[in-house]
Amino acid sequence: MTDKCTTQLTLATVLSQLINVKPEGRIIQNLMARFPTLPDLLDAREDELRAVSGIGKVKAQQIISALDLARSICSQASRPSVVRTSRDIFNHLKVDMQYLPKEYFVVVGLDSKMHILFSEVVSVGSLDTAILHPREVFRPVLKRNAGAAIFIHNHPSGDPTPSSQDIDITRQLQRAGEILTVRVVDHIIIGYETYCSLAEQGYL
Repeated sequence: MTDKCTTQLTLATVLSQLINVKPEGRIIQNLMARFPTLPDLLDAREDELRAVSGIGKVKAQQIISALDLARSICSQASRPSVVRTSRDIFNHLKVDMQYLPKEYFVVVGLDSKMHILFSEVVSVGSLDTAILHPREVFRPVLKRNAGAAIFIHNHPSGDPTPSSQDIDITRQLQRAGEILTVRVVDHIIIGYETYCSLAEQGYL
């Protein structure tokens, strides 16, 4: 059995237990046909769920509430307070960012001991690009007197491979950080359950 089939069976089982129907029944089949993957389901709105045959208001709200709760639990459990590796930052933000339908650019501010002070969205772009300006990116870092920063953005495609634009932005922000005496530690691209560190790739 392929990983995809295993994942779908697991998702179908969880959904059936959540709304108290048979996993092999028509309602679950309809749901899986409309939302075949977890990212599809996470993006679902209540009206889209209710459009599925057999899903009324109560079942739709049960699904939405369970997804919100799961996000919250996973987010709190996985978030570190100190950054030691690029994976720490990935774990800090993956729950919030890996399934976003648009490209979000986030800055994480750090103190001298690499403790996380804050994280803030500084730009929201289209499906494949974020509109950035160093002034806006560094504004929250300077406002909160953070000595270092890590930049993060997601690729809605799920593939974290950096584009030439990503590399150019990284170098531009590094130069700006040098002028502002803010250490740019990394630029991390988040995909589906994976990431790419531009520092580890040698671009910083």
